[in-house]
Amino acid sequence: MPEKRAKTSKKKAAVKPKVSSASKRAAGTKAKKAPEKAIEFPKGFIWGTSVCSHQAEGHNTHSDWWTWEKLGKIDDGSVSGPAADMLNRYPEDFKLMEKLGYNAFRLSVEWARIEPRQGEYSEEALLHYENVLKEMRKRKLKVCLTLYHWVLPQWVSALGGWTNPKSVEWFGGFSRKVVERLYDYVDIWVTLNEPTAPAFAGYLAGVFPPEKKDLFLTARVFRNLLKAHVVSHDAIRDAASARGLERPPVGIAMAIAYFEPKDPSNPFDKKLHEFFRFAHNEAFLDAIHNGRVPVPFGVNDEIPGLKGSHTFVGVNYYTRFRIDLTNVLKGLPKNLEDMLYLPEGSELTEMGYEVYPPGFYNVLSEMSKYGVPMYITENGVSDGTDVQRPGHILRHLKQVHRAIGDGMDIRGYFHWSYVDNFEWKHGYSKRFGLVALEPGTLNRLPRKSAYLYGEIAKSGKISGSMVKKYAPEYESEIFD
Repeated sequence: MPEKRAKTSKKKAAVKPKVSSASKRAAGTKAKKAPEKAIEFPKGFIWGTSVCSHQAEGHNTHSDWWTWEKLGKIDDGSVSGPAADMLNRYPEDFKLMEKLGYNAFRLSVEWARIEPRQGEYSEEALLHYENVLKEMRKRKLKVCLTLYHWVLPQWVSALGGWTNPKSVEWFGGFSRKVVERLYDYVDIWVTLNEPTAPAFAGYLAGVFPPEKKDLFLTARVFRNLLKAHVVSHDAIRDAASARGLERPPVGIAMAIAYFEPKDPSNPFDKKLHEFFRFAHNEAFLDAIHNGRVPVPFGVNDEIPGLKGSHTFVGVNYYTRFRIDLTNVLKGLPKNLEDMLYLPEGSELTEMGYEVYPPGFYNVLSEMSKYGVPMYITENGVSDGTDVQRPGHILRHLKQVHRAIGDGMDIRGYFHWSYVDNFEWKHGYSKRFGLVALEPGTLNRLPRKSAYLYGEIAKSGKISGSMVKKYAPEYESEIFD
């Protein structure tokens, strides 16, 4: 059957009005979306997380901290025990880091695990750390390895710890053993983590083992830790030389707070803060920079091999310190935090630290005076609810980006911490982890902030959509 013809309408089709070229261009301009706001970090920037192995591995049974914990010294009554069980679950953790998009990890080796008795090195422990670093390589994670993070073998502690002049020799032997075994797997070396903490907390304030309060011993520990840095640096340098390589990135990770006078017009207030800034932030780094032990920890005497024995500064930033003179006059407090000026309405963390992102820029600026690159080796917040952490990450990374934009040589950022773990004297009551632990199982539960940090790490930038998704209340602060 032939197809029927469609009837032709007698009505004229409507004539479309002509549109000028200028109008077309204007319409096209209106249709284009404005580019999304973003702050971008340099290509090759390192995005990592951090832990201390005593806090995360668990069962560091031959250490001074393990012994001290058993004496009931921890605030919440806990002991480190299995901690986060990274001793056994590290393959799972590295797989998760890779999935989340992180590209580096900072961890420590435990001296007490490797040399549980004087002169006896555990092949099992050395093989464990070798396997750990190989697994990191498999997951394409850069390795930042710390040789000393506050914990000593019990046998070292029993012989006087860092007050014993031989402690430098003992640490040198341990360092060489570790470096010889693990050198080929490590990208960045940290010889000592926050060396002033065991000196000041252990020998001045008496709140860490061995609970001494002695200025003379504090100075001795300070000096021996400088020498310990030298012997471990030399072990790393020599390993590189034996392989025909240049010295790799090697430095220390320092706790750097921003010290700001409550009343800058008060000369005494200003001088007090200058002293604390020097003792807390600068004295150890000054010594490494110029090779001499500063007063009051020495008499400007030289330590052979110390000058220039680092290629970077590791910055651990958490807070601003404004000391309240009225608190000081009440009597010597147990710790520095008891001396602080924290007016009503201050934003605080679960640790009682003031949240002050601009101080991050300020300390990076101060540390740039040493003329070497910087890594952010720690920055984070205790926040078990994960309400504060997303904004904390974004606001602090904004300050890192600002510092880079002003010409500061910052190579990478390691968030503290990867997972909830044993927070020293606070036990398990403080939670710094991007990843939570399920009670009873220790199963890994990534928090919202873990995914935010992963998006930043994968893209190398903070975008407007990230801020709107995770912490919209800080949009104007991030993109001002």
